[in-house]
Amino acid sequence: MQNEAYKLTGAVAVTSALGFLLRWVQNITILDPETGLAESGRSISFVVAALIVLVAAAIGAAAYAVRKTKAASEPENALAGKTFLYTALCVFPGVLFLAAGALTLVGSWPEAEILIRRITGVTALAAGVGSILLASSLTKPEKASARRVCVVLLILFAAMWLVAEYKAISSDPVTWRFAVEILAICAALLAYYYVAGYFFGEPNPPLAVFFCFFGGFLCVMSAVDEHALAESLCFAAAAFQLFVWGYALVANLRRVEEELPKA
Repeated sequence: MQNEAYKLTGAVAVTSALGFLLRWVQNITILDPETGLAESGRSISFVVAALIVLVAAAIGAAAYAVRKTKAASEPENALAGKTFLYTALCVFPGVLFLAAGALTLVGSWPEAEILIRRITGVTALAAGVGSILLASSLTKPEKASARRVCVVLLILFAAMWLVAEYKAISSDPVTWRFAVEILAICAALLAYYYVAGYFFGEPNPPLAVFFCFFGGFLCVMSAVDEHALAESLCFAAAAFQLFVWGYALVANLRRVEEELPKA
């Protein structure tokens, strides 16, 4: 299934680039320069919404096809790669999370957000350490407890990230200004949750594949929005990590006929 993994990951990556471009056009065209409010009825908003729905449907169809294959239930078989390059790719998001956490802790934030941003910065640092340790132990089933802690740190970070973003935009009257990024963080949180299922003995391959690719797509779209550098690094790290995991989940699938004994 490696060819299918390449094709699916490439298709979602290209579509993500298109979404990034359309989101950028939307951001510079729908806001009234005098009032700062969004102008209703702009065609670009319908195009962006349609793209999100179509991509969700396409990834959903690909994820549904996973039901017809033989999926590994152990993380060392479902998520691990066979080369040093794959391990390096898994480590890279951890480095970005560490940088994002450090910038969050030293950055200046509005008074009402300081506490939640500091907590998010600490969890981002923990997510960075967890990502690196998880990448180095994917092929080591004897470190099951440590791997569970690492993946829980990622879930904790995504949850705090969602709370911090919601607190920052709760008073914003322009829904389009934050709608995509809230969806992106929610999808990333669900992706971490379903990937964690592999480490806790409750894997759900179709949903894990869906939210890895859909979350990565939305994170790429959201990266173009107006953010502090630390937030942009979080979107970039999550997108990269989810794409790598999504590729591994599909590449490690096996067709049913491949499991049958040969005559």
